[in-house]
Amino acid sequence: MDAELVDKALPLAPDTVLRNLAAASAGAVPTDRPVVRLGLTSGHVTEGRLISVGTDRTDEVVVLGVPPHRHKPPESAAYLRMRDVVSAVVVDPELFRDVLSGGVLPAPVAGPPVSRLALRREYADLPLRVDWDSLPDSAAATSALALLLAAVRAAASGIREDDAGRLAWAAIGSVRVVHRPGAGLAVDRVPEGVVISTDFTAALPRRLDLEVAHRLAAAL
Repeated sequence: MDAELVDKALPLAPDTVLRNLAAASAGAVPTDRPVVRLGLTSGHVTEGRLISVGTDRTDEVVVLGVPPHRHKPPESAAYLRMRDVVSAVVVDPELFRDVLSGGVLPAPVAGPPVSRLALRREYADLPLRVDWDSLPDSAAATSALALLLAAVRAAASGIREDDAGRLAWAAIGSVRVVHRPGAGLAVDRVPEGVVISTDFTAALPRRLDLEVAHRLAAAL
């Protein structure tokens, strides 16, 4: 575990860890799902990729893909009753630092660092007003901004698919992006356009594209 995660990891019960990880990884391909090692009341230990957590009649059930191959989907599915799970080890916890810290830490950054100049150039086609002075001067914050701007572009493209959407988008004067410490993602309509705010040093929603699309469409 990295030092930040050691400091910020929450003391969660095994069932809470499994529910949170399952919710965060919903929709991910099997090889991107968390690998967990579960200790059972029987004394056995089962390891696999966490596929889902759900309820069947009166029992909460954990579904694991086994074995947890690194580069190919699991070969079998194991179904375990949640009440039989007494411990949960998260393998490679840094990959889910946003979940294990309760959103205090951002998800790990993938790919090479991105610069502010590169973002200005890449998204020059959008009516953006980024509050650069409020944005923390860190690689993690700039990477989070890049993810958000990509989600805004995808959402704008979806909105403009028909005439009604194009008219609604054209009515937006600007999309202002603001860093607000300690705040979750918010999209608000204001007289001059739309304001998107969040804490760029904390975790963004894992399905950021869907979240931004939903909130932006609702604000128009």
